[in-house]
Amino acid sequence: MIKWGIIGAGTIAQRFAASLTKIEEAQLVAVANRTLPKARAFQQKHHASMAFDSYQELLDLAELDMVYIALPHAYHAEWIKKAIVAGKGILCEKPAVLHAAEWLDIQKLLATHPVFLMEAMKSRFTPAYQKMAQLVKDGEIGTIQKIETCLRRDMPKEGTTYHYLPEQGGCLLDMGIYNIALLTDFVHGTPTVDSLTATFADGIETSIEATLTCDQIPLVLESGFDLFKPAVATIKGTQGTVTMPDFHRPTSFRIDYLNGQSQSYELPYIQDDFHGEIVHAMTCFKQGLYESPQMTWSDSLRFAQWIDWLKSKQ
Repeated sequence: MIKWGIIGAGTIAQRFAASLTKIEEAQLVAVANRTLPKARAFQQKHHASMAFDSYQELLDLAELDMVYIALPHAYHAEWIKKAIVAGKGILCEKPAVLHAAEWLDIQKLLATHPVFLMEAMKSRFTPAYQKMAQLVKDGEIGTIQKIETCLRRDMPKEGTTYHYLPEQGGCLLDMGIYNIALLTDFVHGTPTVDSLTATFADGIETSIEATLTCDQIPLVLESGFDLFKPAVATIKGTQGTVTMPDFHRPTSFRIDYLNGQSQSYELPYIQDDFHGEIVHAMTCFKQGLYESPQMTWSDSLRFAQWIDWLKSKQ
């Protein structure tokens, strides 16, 4: 039995806790929130044993094995470090850090306090994404010629939380990281920019449209809070094209081959979209791993480096 604690009691934490209850080898022991009434309401709803208004008190629990960090972006690095020192296995909601420098500091700490740590990029652990990625990497569509990603939503400032706040806000950290996670799964070099346009509000980017080149492959990254567009990723190869709708939480994709044939894949979630990443993180922890082979520390560093780089080009 893996005993979990959750730091944060917002929407994402609620969804995570609901998923956790469906996993036999998982037990929610404690939740911590800034206010005790909210923590206790969360405790009652999700049947946790304890509730705290101190994140550190939760980390100090000797019986706790793993912790899920579900705080606003700006607090991730701080509480990752404190969870490392406390010796807990860690699953941290994306983005794990605001800047690459924060991740490098975390890796220095891990060198002297090794624990399991994984950024929660749940799309990579869905059956549809895993099947699609394997087919592409096995050459099903031939050599990759172009990758395009679009994840754009109409999210006015009213009704949002951290999304429009200085430094931790912006579409890149909140949504564009999904685009980056997919792109960096198929290209491995350092990108160059061909064109980039962005719009801003309150000092943060509310939209970005970038065309890049990496490993000699043209890439498109489109993300924003300013308008709704269908979320879709397309990977064009010399033998066919993959189209994956809702690539940030996919359940299907299609391959259209150059010979005129096509193949559709419907691969629903196992339980829900959190299930795969939770089970994977627990499996790594039980095996004594410090790093996921599917969502590596190098992956998280590259996510942060790409975001730093794109912000520097705006």
